[in-house]
Amino acid sequence: MQSCESSGDSADDPLSRGLRRRGQPRVVVIGAGLAGLAAAKALLEQGFTDVTVLEASSCIGGRVQSVKLGLLLSPSGHATFELGATWIHGSHGNPIYHLAEANGLLEETTDGERSVGRISLYSKNGVACYLTNRGCRIPKDVVEEFSDLYNEVESCESSSHSMDEVSLSAFGEWTEIPGAHHIIPSGFMRVVELLAEGIPTHVIQLGKPVRCVHWDQASARPRGPEIEPRGEGDHNHDAGEGGQGGEEPRGDGRDEDKQWPVLVECEDCEVIPADHVIVTVSLGVLKRQYTSFFRPGLPAEKVAAIHRLGIGTTDKIFLEFEEPFWGPECNSLQFVWEDEAESRTLTYPPELWYRKICGFDVLYPPERYGHVLSGWICGEEALVMEKCDDEAVAEICTEMLRQFTGNPNIPKPRRILRSAWGSNPYFRGSYSYTQVGSSGADVEKLAKPLPYTESSKMAQGNSSKQRPGHLLSSKCSEQSLDPNRGSIKPMQVLFSGEATHRKYYSTTHGALLSGQREAARLIEMYRDLFQQGT
Repeated sequence: MQSCESSGDSADDPLSRGLRRRGQPRVVVIGAGLAGLAAAKALLEQGFTDVTVLEASSCIGGRVQSVKLGLLLSPSGHATFELGATWIHGSHGNPIYHLAEANGLLEETTDGERSVGRISLYSKNGVACYLTNRGCRIPKDVVEEFSDLYNEVESCESSSHSMDEVSLSAFGEWTEIPGAHHIIPSGFMRVVELLAEGIPTHVIQLGKPVRCVHWDQASARPRGPEIEPRGEGDHNHDAGEGGQGGEEPRGDGRDEDKQWPVLVECEDCEVIPADHVIVTVSLGVLKRQYTSFFRPGLPAEKVAAIHRLGIGTTDKIFLEFEEPFWGPECNSLQFVWEDEAESRTLTYPPELWYRKICGFDVLYPPERYGHVLSGWICGEEALVMEKCDDEAVAEICTEMLRQFTGNPNIPKPRRILRSAWGSNPYFRGSYSYTQVGSSGADVEKLAKPLPYTESSKMAQGNSSKQRPGHLLSSKCSEQSLDPNRGSIKPMQVLFSGEATHRKYYSTTHGALLSGQREAARLIEMYRDLFQQGT
């Protein structure tokens, strides 16, 4: 098995020598999505061994969720459906693409290209059928004039409620990586698993939601038997169960005497002391919980950036049928409501949430997926859909298909599979976008580590005058702290995740690169520190 020590460890390397002689900094990563796993892996590969990843849910992957279902109608017997991240956006220089290619996730296509699929997900030579709610087919030349339909599709792409919410000036900062878009037939989760393979299993704790990050503790230190030093307490996973094994770091006696700058308070009331915390939670979670998730409160400009940046909900609806009711040349069914030509409203009434479904794509090839349609819905209407049960959603989708095709004999699907990212408390949305009033500068502010060296100004209502003795939530108040003060340690709280990448927000490669970026901050800081001490 691969050691978590850097292969470049040598007596001439100030970082490696410093980590051995001067002790390991303790790093806690919140979230085991692509950003969190990438950060942890980068630190481990550079010789940082005191690393813990806390994941609130029961599985790794974050907004990557590949579901494998048995399909009686598919020759392969099963297929993988993506409820979350679906595409590798571009290939040239995309770390996700290169990771997939290097590990054999690509497959040969009939045209000889190296590919993991086509972004269309359906027949390469097929045609899209544009249908009205009266069951009429719209001529191709007329379709080209339907900009509203295009905007609905684009709003799903950006995860916004509508394109009126997207800042066009800031949108131009988003950078598209050259090359085709791809899917991974075996599931995007394979990329997540590849990242996790290099991480010892004891490092990742599942089902471990965090209540609050207490930073700027300076000279405060934990006391009492309730707080177990890293490496001496119980873990959610035993070393050797999946992923990489390896010896668990042993306590070095520092916990009783060291004055920790950061304390991570978990929902189960365990408090984990740390030198640095990398926060990878989604922008949706930050919007909901920033006032209670950080003590002291966040600086005013970071709070403003959280408010200005946008995150929306884009959900998928998969419908599996016994037999296809569409022709072999059809690759999608696009819906156009005739009574909306003069409408200026951006939101449908809750009972008409289904009108935000702009169409269904035919999953291709049928040899892999069987007879499955894939629909998209975004915005407030997606949140309404999430509150409905599967039976109701399947019934409404069937009625829509009957109405638009003019075929009353279309049967109900034999199975439905759908996502619910907006109502999931650990995500509160699908991915970020630059909202009107925001800019790339807000992304930079969101990514900026704490504490700020040039300013300690806090947002109103989150005063920095709060002191450690008053910080822990009432549920865990018995775990007290010593209110001693001292020098401020730099980069106590770092931020990563797709919303923190100025050029690649909303993408999987943006998430991965942001995790590597924050790990690099710490690596360079300690390299410089140890270099100065030689």
